[in-house]
Amino acid sequence: METHKERMRSYLCDSLRELMERNLFEKITIKQICDRAGVIRATFYNYFDDKYDCLDSIVYLDFSAILDDAENEKPEILLLRLMELFETHAEFYRRAYAVTGQNNFEDMLRKNLALFLCRYLNTNRRPDRLERYSNEYLSRYYAEGAAFHIREFLFQKEETLSAKDVAETMLDLMETSLSAILR
Repeated sequence: METHKERMRSYLCDSLRELMERNLFEKITIKQICDRAGVIRATFYNYFDDKYDCLDSIVYLDFSAILDDAENEKPEILLLRLMELFETHAEFYRRAYAVTGQNNFEDMLRKNLALFLCRYLNTNRRPDRLERYSNEYLSRYYAEGAAFHIREFLFQKEETLSAKDVAETMLDLMETSLSAILR
């Protein structure tokens, strides 16, 4: 059961997401987020340090929703759901990529992808494979690759690749070692 605190946090995140679908992040104010959510400014600061923290929470909540529904699914299902998320919220995520500097979006994305993948590995990893690498290490490694594919997908010039195409590409590349493609 979702608590009042979780609902309010989600509601504030939804407000920022809706504002970002039409405005640049840098132009959005805390007041606008609060006005849209129908709360006072102090309420926002009960849940977030700043709008960057709120943006980071949106990514975290999006990924958590996927993993909650697919934690025991095969990797291809998980990757497809991940890419469908970016397809569904493409405009929001394209605008999020414009957030650069100290609190840049790409770092948020990679951090949350790593958390997401680590949680998945903690549940589904075979104990006899690549034992010398921790789940945290593997998660960061695969998060880098996933972030590359997400950026390419969101900014493709002719939108020829579907979410399914990108998920299949990611899985192909994750499953194939470099030595397998070299002479």
